Amino acid sequence: MRRFVALLSVMLVSVTLATPVTAAREPLTDHPLVSPYEGSEIRRKKVIEFDEYNAFTGMDDAGKQPTGIALEGKITKVFYNKPKERSILEVFRNYEAAVVQSGAEILYTCNQEKKECVERYAGPTLQKYSDIHAISNLAGRYLLARIRQEEQTAYVAIAVGQSFTDIHVIEVRVMETGKVTLDASALGKGLDTNGFVVVEGIYFDTDEAVVKDTSEPALIEVARLLGARPDLNVYVVGHTDMQGSFEHNRVLSARRAQAVVEVLVTLHDIARERLAGHGVGPLAPKASNATEGGRAQNRRVVLVARK
Repeated sequence: MRRFVALLSVMLVSVTLATPVTAAREPLTDHPLVSPYEGSEIRRKKVIEFDEYNAFTGMDDAGKQPTGIALEGKITKVFYNKPKERSILEVFRNYEAAVVQSGAEILYTCNQEKKECVERYAGPTLQKYSDIHAISNLAGRYLLARIRQEEQTAYVAIAVGQSFTDIHVIEVRVMETGKVTLDASALGKGLDTNGFVVVEGIYFDTDEAVVKDTSEPALIEVARLLGARPDLNVYVVGHTDMQGSFEHNRVLSARRAQAVVEVLVTLHDIARERLAGHGVGPLAPKASNATEGGRAQNRRVVLVARK
């Protein structure tokens, strides 16, 4: 996952949201995206490069089962001692204000003192569902926020209790195997075997149809394939996830497909009549649209062999 650009920071010089880095694991250090409330001390930290995470968003209508957002990506969990002289509300409001100031979107918040998080057994419920330990059955505040920048997304879960604070950061991404750019021979093999092949490594900014410069290695391989097979004609098919309206996604996917065609024609000297750009929006998902990881896989460009 590429780096997020810098976020706005500082709130009463106690909490900051800053620029995350892709640094190696460092024990007992703050996550660079969220620094702790002043005076907090780390008790433990856990980093997993790729795993599942259930982001808590409340309870079901019956109040019996937790609900949430299923996420996949790099997960960092940091558990802090809260300064004893600071109240739950003071610490939580600092975090909340810093999140808002950064431009992040708060998706859910609750106050356990009013039993807004869980009616009964809040501690065990949150521990089991999201590995949140700071909130007890009687007290604690929680928020879940989402940070989006271009095609990068991170979720931040913050729980402040009487004695402790949980900070969980989930940097959403597809497994590394989903980011490998196929070479020309692999693209050709996929077309020969299945009649279609996903071209990994073609990138667009969110809601945009301009091919990013980082797509060039993948486009070079597509051009090599077409150059080596002068009788091969293809459909270039754009796919999106299901966020937004169907018509918007259909048009966006078609524009992206046509943008790929234009780059191949103008920069790689592929005859226009050999390429036909079309978009199917979210109609042919590769993975579940219920998770960020799945949606990332569904945003793709596919070559389909045609006569």
